[in-house]
Amino acid sequence: MSDAHRILIVDDEPNIRQTFRTALESAGHGVAEAADVAEALAYFGEHVADLALIDLRMPGEGGMGLLRRLREAGDLTPVVIVSAHGMVPDAVQAMRLGAIDVLQKPIDPDALRCVAAEVIDRHAPAPAPVEAALDAEDVGEEVALSRAKRALNRREFDEAEGFLRRAIDAHPASGEAHNLLGVLHTMRGDLEAARRSFRMARFIDANDPTARNNLIRCEELLTYGSSRRELEGLADATPDDDTPTGRPGHRP
Repeated sequence: MSDAHRILIVDDEPNIRQTFRTALESAGHGVAEAADVAEALAYFGEHVADLALIDLRMPGEGGMGLLRRLREAGDLTPVVIVSAHGMVPDAVQAMRLGAIDVLQKPIDPDALRCVAAEVIDRHAPAPAPVEAALDAEDVGEEVALSRAKRALNRREFDEAEGFLRRAIDAHPASGEAHNLLGVLHTMRGDLEAARRSFRMARFIDANDPTARNNLIRCEELLTYGSSRRELEGLADATPDDDTPTGRPGHRP
């Protein structure tokens, strides 16, 4: 297991921890478990994780409290929040705290392995040839995307956008670049710009499930925001024609 990635599962339900462990270990990952926030913080005090899967609802501070404490301590471990409850407001808050993704239980083992692999790959150190290539004047799509992903995960948004623009310049039909640009806009809170980027990614590849799911989630966030403003009596501005009027279906 020396070359395995270490994933910490934080969940107060033993059955959930066991299910996730089985799925992730079958893909060759090393897995550790914590049953609550205190155990998770103790783990992070002594170990480094490549990914943390954190349950939203736990006794005490819960997953959001744990995520907040990690970020306040400067711990940038990639975090995916897992929840069986309301997703949209939790997704907004989790993304603002730097979570990579928010997954809804129950989670298919293949989907869990896919998300884990994607997040870990984004955070993997770039090989030396990639760093060398960045010094060259002409940076291709692949190198620019690699650099953009790492900057995105460090929340260095300006740098990420710069490399995503370079990737699009190198390959205007790069669905991955447009999709990541949408993720960047989401993390910045610019959901209208995010929707445009996700739509472009879907236009380029209508069968891309990542772009499809991101677009659906973005539409949900836009709808929720509109409803929330109305509930709070803050809808003093007339929504423009582009504001969605219906709630799309949940992600499959």
